[in-house]
Amino acid sequence: MIAITISEKEAICKKFPNVKIVRTMKQDSKRHHYYMEEQFAPMRYLMTLRGLDKKKPQRQRNKNVTKK
Repeated sequence: MIAITISEKEAICKKFPNVKIVRTMKQDSKRHHYYMEEQFAPMRYLMTLRGLDKKKPQRQRNKNVTKK
């Protein structure tokens, strides 16, 4: 489980409606926190939302090779 904010929760729920997100302290509105299940696609989207995504560098292709 990973802690998320309410704005991240709303964005993730729009894109992944079946992901499990739980909230603690439902009876006291000042103390609740959101937690999300760690799944590959939602975690990748969360990293994109937080600006932590790492893009793969593109490989350089050998342009000197001639096609036959």
